Amino acid sequence: MNATVLVVDDHPVVRVGIVKSLTAAGFTCIGQASSVKEAIAAIALHNPQVISVDLNLPDGNGLEIVQWVKKHSATTVVIVLSLNDELDLISAAARAGANGFISKSSGIELLIAAIENALLHPTTFTSNRALELLMREKTVDLLSPREITVTSYLAGEKNVSEIATAMFISQATVKTHIASIYRKLDAHSRQSAVARAKAIGLL
Repeated sequence: MNATVLVVDDHPVVRVGIVKSLTAAGFTCIGQASSVKEAIAAIALHNPQVISVDLNLPDGNGLEIVQWVKKHSATTVVIVLSLNDELDLISAAARAGANGFISKSSGIELLIAAIENALLHPTTFTSNRALELLMREKTVDLLSPREITVTSYLAGEKNVSEIATAMFISQATVKTHIASIYRKLDAHSRQSAVARAKAIGLL
């Protein structure tokens, strides 16, 4: 699932980490911002499909960005990130029009899952707590046991030859499994397949 993303966070290391992970998952990161002012300018310039926004910014609150975005483009997906996941903050984000609220301590997989959920179901709101419950309820039926094994080797950065040797199958069979994994996970690269498998609890 490809979509253009703007990452808003006042910590450069955090921004770079989010951009790297989202890019690996198949998203196109078209910009970064470290403040409310920079974010609004970047949104007006790039018109991203998705915005990941930190709640606490040096010149204001991330919810200001949410409200501004939803006023100008109701279809833009906005996911709020925060170190604090108290219920009143989650409620405030929902009232502002955000599509989701993810705690920074939850891991990048939940941010990816929240974005994908919002793109598929734009009128819903989800939080890390809800996503954690959904992931626990998911089964591994999406991939076969052998495909899950191949995916785990992909996560371990094994090449086709190494996977074939480890699983006692031909390289052609490994390539067939990988093609099936990409199709089922709607992935276009090893990195995006692994990221999506982790996001839905298969790894």
